[in-house]
Amino acid sequence: MMTDNSSIDLSLTNIWRAWMAFRRGKRPSRDIRAFEQDLEYNLLRLCADLNAGSYEHGGYHHRIVNEKKRRDIAVASVRDRVVHRLLYDYLTPIVDPKLDYDVWSCRQNKGLHKALRRTQHLLHSYSHGWVWRADISKFFDHVEHDVLRACLIRLTSDKSAHQLLDTVISSYIHNGKSVSQSVSQSRHWHSHR
Repeated sequence: MMTDNSSIDLSLTNIWRAWMAFRRGKRPSRDIRAFEQDLEYNLLRLCADLNAGSYEHGGYHHRIVNEKKRRDIAVASVRDRVVHRLLYDYLTPIVDPKLDYDVWSCRQNKGLHKALRRTQHLLHSYSHGWVWRADISKFFDHVEHDVLRACLIRLTSDKSAHQLLDTVISSYIHNGKSVSQSVSQSRHWHSHR
């Protein structure tokens, strides 16, 4: 896999862009309104922390969402979600060209309607084709941190991006354990049944 040599842009201008992209289309929750009340200070502080290498990801609070089915959602702070968006904007041009054409979820210029048209086209073209729609329960709770980290680190040679990715990936703890610990213990239990 080729490594991208571009550096992550930690300038205040780019952090502002990440904030605007994060904020677009969201209803102003209590957390967003609180962050916006001192927006300039919050973004300046975030910029200083990122550039000094002293940024620390906060914890998550959990919320139950009932949209078609019940989901337990882990929500990071607004500050941390701006960093998530910064990483997303940095990684997308690196990762997107490597994805299969028919990966449709969360990609620019894709979407449900285009995915449906493509599916109909493929089903008409291949008479013995089939469609499988799946939702993996608690998928993100079971992604192994070490594997994810290794995959993402290979994509770029930028040390600042590596540090930031490591900070964000390490921030998620599920049931009091890092995801890698949970999966490792689960494998151990299954192999000794």
